[in-house]
Amino acid sequence: MVKLLIIADDFTGALDTGIQFKKRGISTQIFTKTRIEDNEIETDTEVLVIDSESRPLSKEEAYLEVQSIARWAISKGIGIIFKKTDSALRGNIGAELKAVADAAEEGNVFFIPGYPEIHRITKNGMHYIDGELLENSVFGNDPFEPVKKSYIPDIINEQSTIDVVSIQSNESVPELKEKESRIIVCDTVTTEDIDRRLDELLEKKYLKLVAGCAGLADRLVEKIKLKRNKEQKFKQTQGMYVACGSLNKITEKQVEYAQKNGGFERIHLTMEQKLIPEYYKTAAGKHFMESVVALCREKKKVIVDTFDQDDTKEEFLKVHQIPKESVRFRISDSHGCIVDEIVSQKTDVTILMTGGDTLMGYMKKIGCTQIEPLCEIEQGVVVSSIVSGGRSVQVISKSGGFGTEDILCRIAEKVIKKA
Repeated sequence: MVKLLIIADDFTGALDTGIQFKKRGISTQIFTKTRIEDNEIETDTEVLVIDSESRPLSKEEAYLEVQSIARWAISKGIGIIFKKTDSALRGNIGAELKAVADAAEEGNVFFIPGYPEIHRITKNGMHYIDGELLENSVFGNDPFEPVKKSYIPDIINEQSTIDVVSIQSNESVPELKEKESRIIVCDTVTTEDIDRRLDELLEKKYLKLVAGCAGLADRLVEKIKLKRNKEQKFKQTQGMYVACGSLNKITEKQVEYAQKNGGFERIHLTMEQKLIPEYYKTAAGKHFMESVVALCREKKKVIVDTFDQDDTKEEFLKVHQIPKESVRFRISDSHGCIVDEIVSQKTDVTILMTGGDTLMGYMKKIGCTQIEPLCEIEQGVVVSSIVSGGRSVQVISKSGGFGTEDILCRIAEKVIKKA
């Protein structure tokens, strides 16, 4: 019986939150489609994760997607709805939180946004990344969803008119009143702040609608009663292939470090290779994919990235009449074509994908709508299994904004078989 529903706005978010439950042996299912049939939910599933894929949508579209999922959950009697949010507050935060509140008919959503373990905290309603105000961090210049404010009530009210209350760590939650919808933003400076707040919500029987990132999930799993089974682990493979679809500066530094210090072979996709997915149906495209497969077999560690190497992108988009908003999807589709070829050739590699769009592009390519998380190989980095062409494929997903500079090297050290 499902006791907890998690609604994530992108795929890596679904995985890095769902894995907090799965790695403790709790029966967890993750779906990449928003319309779930009863017979698709296994009888022992207690945590259900649905990726609404609403991060790149308009605020109106995102609202409708999330509201529909939340209403479905309420109709099924699911006791707790967890709206997973990005730890850097990217995406349609205000619209999606309001959607959950509205689905519950004037509900109160407790928003605990911080992730102190990776130095993302909320103090006096202001959000900080590594000690910097959010707007001044790398996420203030995100290539797709720049966050230009740091005060969370302001971020929420950019997209909704719902009342927002901000409370400090030492304050009690306000008394809930009937027929009142609010987002209650809770300061999160330490992990203990999360624990204390969850304990308070449980004691007052307010733990029904919550929101936050994987840091909240990590603590919530310890607070609610769920059945625990045997944990699963990853397997080692001959090599590791990195499909780098993220354009985040944090990921770029990780890739540069891996190439310089980790013995990774690196390929930069050309404009045509990353922005024209149809290229992979041509003779040139097929030859390129064959060369990548050969490199994966020759070398243990390969990275294919889509970082811009010059200033020709704007002109390329103009000449080929490509809208800027479609760039992220074209990149993920191109990566999907390459990965599909690597897998179809039965290459013994673990596929690591950076950015939620990248893994989603591959799953759409092969028509897969469900993924099985196995374990967390590094904080926020999830190993999963998917089925493609009758074969089980091991994939690793990492958000573009997660991890230290040497993270790709550390993952490779764990996942690649020793000679």
